[in-house]
Amino acid sequence: MLPTNEWWAVLQNYNLTIFPTQIVFYLLAVAMLVVFFTQQETIANRVIKGGFALAFGWIGVVFFLLLGQELPTYKQQAFLFIALSVLFAIDFFTNTYRFSMPRAGWRKKLTLAGFGLVMAYPLLAIILGRSASQFIIPGTFPCPNVALALIFMATTFPAKHRWLYLVTMGLLLLWAIPFPIMIQLPKYGVYEDGIMLLMGLYSLGMLIKNWKLIGKQNRFNADSANTNPFRSESKQ
Repeated sequence: MLPTNEWWAVLQNYNLTIFPTQIVFYLLAVAMLVVFFTQQETIANRVIKGGFALAFGWIGVVFFLLLGQELPTYKQQAFLFIALSVLFAIDFFTNTYRFSMPRAGWRKKLTLAGFGLVMAYPLLAIILGRSASQFIIPGTFPCPNVALALIFMATTFPAKHRWLYLVTMGLLLLWAIPFPIMIQLPKYGVYEDGIMLLMGLYSLGMLIKNWKLIGKQNRFNADSANTNPFRSESKQ
């Protein structure tokens, strides 16, 4: 594991090397949110999935493979983010799951709060007294991108053909929950990544809740079919 000063040096070099690309990608994240709130679901989903495919691909290739070779296991981490890019690109065309804003209640409030927290990553860095080269910015950095994707993923759960959704969620959660607990928070003091941890725990809770709900609906439909007298007569 890299010493703290060397780890931060990698991030600072990345920020300085790609400037002003991080501003462009941050604006892309803002545009994804604007489209999500203002456009039809079909258009919004295309823009969001295309944006994530681009951003995760950038992170895998540029952040890890080109500029993050000093990081331990950078190749494995690059593979994870390139895989996420490919998965979002696949669903850009297949559209097996659809993001949609919860209509009301606590889920809508938590979704809005989550979006606000993720986009406030740079603001938290200012509060923590970090220099601009140490800002962890949504769009070009792994953790805020994962957090943002998890909020979107928590707004949906496909009733059928779930493998693509579950694989994508699994990779996002693999990054979002263990890493802040084991590395970012205790080792490097990246307190901004507490936001990603919260989004990971929330989306995991929603995944379990939605899985149980779909399971109950499937059992109810099966029971209804078995007790339907017209269905029984049709088989005789």
